Amino acid sequence: MNYYKLFIITIINFLCLGLKSQTQEVFPLGTSPSGADVAYKEWSPWANPASTSHTDKTIIKIGFENRYFAKELCNEYIGFIIPTPYFNISGSYNFFGFADYNEMMAALTLGKKFGKIAIGIEFDYFNMFLASENIYRHAFTAQVGIQADITKKFTLGARIFNPVFSKITFEDTPRKLPVCMHLGANYEPINNLNLLFQLGYTLGNTIDWAFGVEYEIMKFISVRTGIRGINYVIPQIGVGLNFSGFHFDLNVESDFRIGTILLSSLSYRF
Repeated sequence: MNYYKLFIITIINFLCLGLKSQTQEVFPLGTSPSGADVAYKEWSPWANPASTSHTDKTIIKIGFENRYFAKELCNEYIGFIIPTPYFNISGSYNFFGFADYNEMMAALTLGKKFGKIAIGIEFDYFNMFLASENIYRHAFTAQVGIQADITKKFTLGARIFNPVFSKITFEDTPRKLPVCMHLGANYEPINNLNLLFQLGYTLGNTIDWAFGVEYEIMKFISVRTGIRGINYVIPQIGVGLNFSGFHFDLNVESDFRIGTILLSSLSYRF
């Protein structure tokens, strides 16, 4: 094994592979301000499943997340939403890793609005490959979410990932997927300005939080900023562009431990 691969594997272990910490360490963070997506109504794969219910348009979205300018530490995903008269359906696929180690996650989500309340349930399939042992391991789990409009300007949200306590077994040793619970709020003090806050807990492990601000300057451009933290603080800035049904997002984070994280996505509404 060369030194570069050793460095990459060390970084993956440093990020805990998402099995011992947060799901966002391996799965894409999304393009909401600083990942504060629990009460955010714009849909993104693996965000609050309830956000699936808010659109009446068919949407297709591709995204890319690069950590520290290392191609082996990239998330690449694609997703779609199809509205129906009964509920909205979304599907998503994400790939993380490289030849010696990689992870894949696929999801099918159902979302529906009941007046001022939106509910979503996501069915997840998780697959991990470890080349050194030439083995695949997989697990099935779920994510459930809710968003409620308390007033026209204030929304509360909640979601839980892996409520069924799924686990992956390596050499007869079970390793639990994280059980993550998040609560969040979205407040719009003036038109086109959103303030988002969320607090999360990974069962038996860490508390995380995020605060984000998004402002739509004009109909075709918005800016965002925020911070998120676990045991340290990560600041973020970003921009969103809209044109003829296309929507492009780019967020940049600065992780003082290692380096820069780039998050981008491109979607189209039919």
